Amino acid sequence: MAATVLRLLAFAAGLALIGWVAAGIDLAAVTHAVLRVGWSGAAAIIALFAVGFTADVAAWALMFGDKGASWLWLRRLWLVQMVGEAVNVLLPFGSLGGEPVKAMLLKRHYDISYREATAYLLLIQAMNTLAEVPFVGLGLVAMLHRHILSPTAETIMIVGVVWLGVFTIGIFIALHLRLLASLQQLLKAGRWGERLSQGLIVLGEIEERLYTFIRHRPAKFIGALFFAFLNWAFGAFETFLILYFLGMPVALSDAWLLETCVVLVRNVTFFVPGHFGTQEGIITLVGGLLTGSAEAGLAIAFVRRARELAWSTLGLAIGGWFGLKPDAVGAP
Repeated sequence: MAATVLRLLAFAAGLALIGWVAAGIDLAAVTHAVLRVGWSGAAAIIALFAVGFTADVAAWALMFGDKGASWLWLRRLWLVQMVGEAVNVLLPFGSLGGEPVKAMLLKRHYDISYREATAYLLLIQAMNTLAEVPFVGLGLVAMLHRHILSPTAETIMIVGVVWLGVFTIGIFIALHLRLLASLQQLLKAGRWGERLSQGLIVLGEIEERLYTFIRHRPAKFIGALFFAFLNWAFGAFETFLILYFLGMPVALSDAWLLETCVVLVRNVTFFVPGHFGTQEGIITLVGGLLTGSAEAGLAIAFVRRARELAWSTLGLAIGGWFGLKPDAVGAP
């Protein structure tokens, strides 16, 4: 209950932040800029996003072994991902609510156990985090080249990128050394060893799946890493395309810089449902610095949010379709 209240308060704070960002900005100019995108521009932006989204699903599919390589499973996972990400964006759970929904859909409709689904979900999260490191690293290079942010903001960004890199490398070192399995064996020797070690069994099985995928399936691991990086890169390509249709084209490196700032802020504000307010704030700030117009920055944020809401609405519609389907054999 307390967590729900905090998320709702964070959501309300995000809406207030949007109002604060919009204050003093010529909203008529923003509206005019957004309308310049037109239907053809909107279609191009959604199509580009769909390609990046599919790359993310392809990275996930590679983790399902041989069956994940089939078009049938790619389609199934694409539909599941659509629903889960829609929940992440549109419902007041922050960035974690969609993961249990994905596990539930995999269990009910495709007979993947909750334990197995959880392992796959954790694995794709780890892979996305690993692929995020070179992406934000390139954004950091662009930032240091442009120097459009204040020294304080640049320092914060550098610290964020370094922390992300150290954290991610630490996770994969722990997986390589099988530290969780070692901890389980160590706990068994203690007074409460049996009870404590039993609590780590599920986590140990998940670690085993992660270890096996990374250590014994290097081709699939590299392929998944490549597709995960493409997903991050297409975020920068989307920003580049939005600015083009707004009539304010920038270099791809500038779009990459903007998307890097958005990614880092989203990491910090993961508890804010849909990242409402925080996403708009950083896009307006950095977009305004890149284009020389705060109105242009807010227009980028509005176009991005409109695409996000349209895509997520489609995801909820697919969720309704899942609700009409019978459960798979063996599902509860």
